[in-house]
Amino acid sequence: NIGEEIPSHHARAVRMCYAAYCILALALLGNMFVATARLFTDGQFASFLMAFIYLVCGVPGAYTLWYKRLYNSCKRDRALGFMWFFLMFLLHIAFVVYASLAPPGFDKQEWSLCGVLNLDKALAKSKILGIFHAVVMSLFMVDAGLSLLSIRWVYISFRGGGHSVADIRSQAYAEGARSAMMSQSV
Repeated sequence: NIGEEIPSHHARAVRMCYAAYCILALALLGNMFVATARLFTDGQFASFLMAFIYLVCGVPGAYTLWYKRLYNSCKRDRALGFMWFFLMFLLHIAFVVYASLAPPGFDKQEWSLCGVLNLDKALAKSKILGIFHAVVMSLFMVDAGLSLLSIRWVYISFRGGGHSVADIRSQAYAEGARSAMMSQSV
């Protein structure tokens, strides 16, 4: 519950990242729908398999690797968690930009992502699937734009909370020392 657990100066950033996560989940689900339709119309099994992997790994991976990390970092006001979020969220941004472009893949995987570079082929093959393709491509683009705004808001929230790189470094040293002490006691 963002309103109750997250301090007010972090709430907007967390809400924006939650919206980015929901749009990613919707885009990957729509991508899976288009890839499944392509499987039955064109026999594109490799593209279907990659779309399935994107969905099964992408949605829980995004939740675990960056959204949950941001939520807990804001809730506990931990600078080290913010650093992990920034690293993982930059990978997320790279993925959604790649997905919105969807350059031709290896072998027969050109339909594993719905993007700009294969939209004309999708519309030429089937108008209905082409429209679904365009909708999913738009979701990836909206997610890319929202993710860029989100990382900006999280950075503003991070700095507004009084954190710096020195805080990250000191928390990392403390975690390393605590881990070393735990491993020696076992």
